[in-house]
Amino acid sequence: MNPPRPRGGDLPPGRKVNILLVDDQPNNLLALESVLDHPEYKLVKAHSGEEALRRLLREDFAVILMDVLMPGMDGFETAELIRQRERTRSTPIIFVTAIGRSEAHVARGYSAGAVDYLFKPLVPEILRSKVAVFVELFRKTEEVRRQGEQLRELERREHETKLAAARRQLEEERMRQEIRAASLIQQKLFPTTPPACPGFEIWGAAYPAEETGGDYFDYITLGDSVTDIVVGDVSGHGYGPALVMAATRAYLRALAVTQAPFDDVLAIVNRVLNADVGDAHFVTLMLARIDPGTRSMVYTSAGHMPGYILDDSGAVRARLDSTGIPLGILAEGDFPPAAPVPLQPGDLVFFYTDGVVEATAPDGSLFGIERALDVIRATRGESAHQIVQALERSSREYAHQERRHDDFTAIVIKVH
Repeated sequence: MNPPRPRGGDLPPGRKVNILLVDDQPNNLLALESVLDHPEYKLVKAHSGEEALRRLLREDFAVILMDVLMPGMDGFETAELIRQRERTRSTPIIFVTAIGRSEAHVARGYSAGAVDYLFKPLVPEILRSKVAVFVELFRKTEEVRRQGEQLRELERREHETKLAAARRQLEEERMRQEIRAASLIQQKLFPTTPPACPGFEIWGAAYPAEETGGDYFDYITLGDSVTDIVVGDVSGHGYGPALVMAATRAYLRALAVTQAPFDDVLAIVNRVLNADVGDAHFVTLMLARIDPGTRSMVYTSAGHMPGYILDDSGAVRARLDSTGIPLGILAEGDFPPAAPVPLQPGDLVFFYTDGVVEATAPDGSLFGIERALDVIRATRGESAHQIVQALERSSREYAHQERRHDDFTAIVIKVH
């Protein structure tokens, strides 16, 4: 069954999106072709790293699906060479491999330039979904590139007044296209259903502003229903922060697959982000692990807004302050987890980004954390979903705005 047609800007009529499949085993290539068969995809096969590099000299690709273990030049070496070339430096690479899910292999892959890992045997729906995200991003990028070409043509004839005005209009449209692409990618990566965590009701939501795309939340289910809750915020606005957010999500999920110790997770993500992004962006992030068996929670926070635990009367029982600096600033950061927190029946845990509390009224006053907590207290008898909705509505109405000027992301966890 073909995947749904990706939304977004279309390429010129008749032009398909190129996807490069790299594997030394013909049967594996046939399997990938079968899963990704789509009228808008042109699937190009390469049987070695060397052949893949030759293909990349002649054509542009929306995404590369590459095996790791290949004779001669393996997938890691091929990815490193791809990243060294200007034309292919930003082409997304997804490793498709059957080798063990060790932390060393995963870290090596991301260091070589991968944006994601898929382990065999593949789940067709997951593969199609991931490829569709990058195809959509490629289409958006192509649209932006065409807008740029039109802009350069207008610049050559800038002496004409009407064309100078059109140039400004095209520049504004190019920026809107870029921002919409970042926001769309972010929304596709957010979870759409709460995790199954016995004894806990969990709901998170992100309401992005049109001008931004850097907030992030996620649920990662581990063994015995143990669940990691993640909420983060990438510095800046637009397309760049959305890509950093997607990379952060991929790193965290990869570490969950390899069962990295909780104490080490943020330190590993920090090192990779620092190497990939440098000082262009940083990420504040709260990572909490809930164990329904012991009814306890442990957390670590990289410079993120403090979380709160309210007891069954609505009083603040604990404030969950940051335990380290934001991710990506220094290569070697320390992110020690706080002491485990026992959770009692009736407790409510609240995580959020700064867009929740920094909604600004016409007189310049901020919505603030106390108003946010008052909304939670007033609605604590309702579902976690309804509490998040009430909180978003209250902060937006406080600012007298139909649309937000900053991303709003909140997670509410009720202990039953």
